[in-house]
Amino acid sequence: MDTSPPYTRRADFGARVLVVDDDAIARRSLRAMLERGHYLVETAGSGAEALVILPTYRPELVLLDILMPGMDGLEACRQIRATPGGELLPIIFLTADERAETHADAFRAKGDDFLRKPVFPTELIVRIRSLMRLKRLQAEIQAERDALIDSQKQREQLFEFIVHDLKNPLATIQLGMDLLSDRSDNAPSLQHQLLRIRETAQSMGRMVQNILDIGRAEQMGLEVRRTRLLLRDWIPSLLHEVEYRAQRMNQKMAWECPPELEIDADQDLLRRVLLNLLDNALKYSPSGSQTLLEAGSADGGVFFRVSDQGQGIPEHMREVIFDKFIRLEDEGAKTRSSSGLGLTFCQVVTEAHGGRIWVEENQPKGSVFIVEIPRFNQPATGVFP
Repeated sequence: MDTSPPYTRRADFGARVLVVDDDAIARRSLRAMLERGHYLVETAGSGAEALVILPTYRPELVLLDILMPGMDGLEACRQIRATPGGELLPIIFLTADERAETHADAFRAKGDDFLRKPVFPTELIVRIRSLMRLKRLQAEIQAERDALIDSQKQREQLFEFIVHDLKNPLATIQLGMDLLSDRSDNAPSLQHQLLRIRETAQSMGRMVQNILDIGRAEQMGLEVRRTRLLLRDWIPSLLHEVEYRAQRMNQKMAWECPPELEIDADQDLLRRVLLNLLDNALKYSPSGSQTLLEAGSADGGVFFRVSDQGQGIPEHMREVIFDKFIRLEDEGAKTRSSSGLGLTFCQVVTEAHGGRIWVEENQPKGSVFIVEIPRFNQPATGVFP
């Protein structure tokens, strides 16, 4: 009984090879070597002929002579690399020229390997097998990478669809809370709960919109619709949105803004940036503390500074705090609980306006978040970090 292992055919058995050489004798010799190695062979007498054969023959490897009249091997290699699928096609240069600069030119043209003439059959087959194995692994890695990217895109699209579908029921909840809160016969305890539910729904609405805007910014950029804002008239309406929460948490809100200070900005996006910063300040500051919103002029732009009296951001976290899904956990009674996207959204919007955002320490305790935006319409420097 034969117990020897079954014969396994080589992975490159029958692979298509294109031989390009202006010397007919060299072409016949290379064909014979390759066919003995069980390869399928096609030949071309010039670089231009090889480019004609390439799309229909679809070789799995090219042996390319460098010194040829008309289009030499270096130019042929460059043109092959520019064709669809040509960037991963294994190419081995053949030449009798032993000058170092010829070798350098071959690799600058993006050839994969280099053989001197006369070519020895054993060396040729070994080089071909090694190179085809390497290129096959590269193709597999690229295919896996492309599959991972496609899978990630599908997950992000599904996530965006789900988040987008949350907007309608959430809007219905907010409308219902507004109607119930406006009733005059509500008991004080019920009114208090209704206001808390409405506040939570508003916070969820901002979170949902932040997620959608971040995803949109990553894919195609964030659209900024600028209008002229007189900040001293605009800021009080902004603070009114967090007034009830500050009272409920026994915290004070204060603001400072010089008269006649104006800015060209997207009113809705800027409002949500500052509400995110104010929301964080209230969430992580103790009872009896004060949050201050300041606006002023700085280097041809406008700054917004939100100062709180909470536990602050550790120095080593101040750069990464704006990255997606970065969350800090407090050791005290107040644990940070959020999606980790609020500050990312703030950075996306700020950079879409051509500005910047950062955080500093507040003395004696707390954090200071600073947003700087060009005062009037200027090109943005980016839409996402």
